[in-house]
Amino acid sequence: MHVALTVYTATGTWTQPTGLYAIEVIVRGAGGGGSSTAGGGGGAAVATPKRIAATDLPSSVTITVGAGGSSGGDGGASGFGTYLIAPGGSGANNGGTGGLSYMRGGAGGSGSGVAGTSVTSAPVRLLAGGGGGGGSSAAGGASGRVAAGTSSPPLWQACQSGGGGAGGSAGGFPAGGGGSSAAGANGAVTVIQYIFD
Repeated sequence: MHVALTVYTATGTWTQPTGLYAIEVIVRGAGGGGSSTAGGGGGAAVATPKRIAATDLPSSVTITVGAGGSSGGDGGASGFGTYLIAPGGSGANNGGTGGLSYMRGGAGGSGSGVAGTSVTSAPVRLLAGGGGGGGSSAAGGASGRVAAGTSSPPLWQACQSGGGGAGGSAGGFPAGGGGSSAAGANGAVTVIQYIFD
């Protein structure tokens, strides 16, 4: 048996390979966009609690990757069909709350000088939602051990999300909320496949 990891950074289709035994899926929603003074919320993260057997899956599944919010707009949800969906973060124009799930995104800073909220799933796991974006002249929030403002951290493909952007800076990929006057980061979908040789 071997393991194949595929990361989707754009909407597409997963096709079941020959010899598939089971899969695991990790989904991150997109971050919300910041307004002129406030930050956007980070996208949520969700993951399968256990492997999904190949016999329980269709031959193909639609992959949806949420786009980061801009100009204070909401980040889009990401999903593996209807099996697993991670909500995006709200844009600053809509309250800047983080995407809601058991690994929620951080809230954006509510105004000038207000930092974005940090989120964590520790000590259980490294994976967390995206950090919240900072208000103007304020820092973004961290995502687990990923510092605020960090994009594409070392383990982002499987178990890390991006930090929230500081005021004036975009959210860190994936899922970070945008700082004031900046866009949120896009989401991502990861499929880990266990395949018989």
